[in-house]
Amino acid sequence: MTKTKKTRTRRTRPDGAPPPPSGQKARPDEVRGATARVRRPVPQQRLIATLAALFLATACGTFFLLWLPSHTLVHDLRTRGVATWAQVTSSPSDKFGNAGNVEVRFTASGRTVETALSDWGGERPGGLEPGGTVSVTYDRQDPHRVLTTAWVRHPPAVTAPMLWGLVLSPFFLAGTVLLAVLRHRRLRDRRAPKRTTAPPSTRKEHP
Repeated sequence: MTKTKKTRTRRTRPDGAPPPPSGQKARPDEVRGATARVRRPVPQQRLIATLAALFLATACGTFFLLWLPSHTLVHDLRTRGVATWAQVTSSPSDKFGNAGNVEVRFTASGRTVETALSDWGGERPGGLEPGGTVSVTYDRQDPHRVLTTAWVRHPPAVTAPMLWGLVLSPFFLAGTVLLAVLRHRRLRDRRAPKRTTAPPSTRKEHP
């Protein structure tokens, strides 16, 4: 009894080319993944520029419009200010219930001055009632620059407008940096050259 040796025939495709190796089965998934990465939306420059502008507006506005003028006013009043008693003529509230433009009347250099208390960091002192009196300190060179004496000696550490600026400016900065990095990466993925695969080489069979 003789054993017949089975020979394994190599399957060929209709065009006569050998079947692709098993390693090429995952290539369609890679192509789909690369296509999905390329088609992901890219953050627009307009959005990045808007966030950058908001960061500059909040940061610079907080410093140049609130912090710097307030500290400069306190410094000037401590240097050349004159303390006196003033009568409160008007003390309205704004739409948030905070003190508005508090009007006072006092005598400076022999003349009567009627003006509003200067703000400190976007706020004015509360608790002042019309008809009452309050100690104020005015600038000898410009009596319309006036604060309550209590705020000249011990100004508030931070006000609500300052706090909003300090909170929002880092948020806008982080958003600007994040979107800029994301835009750079996705544009780099789109510019990446497509990998081309060489056709499988056919081995020549020698008789």
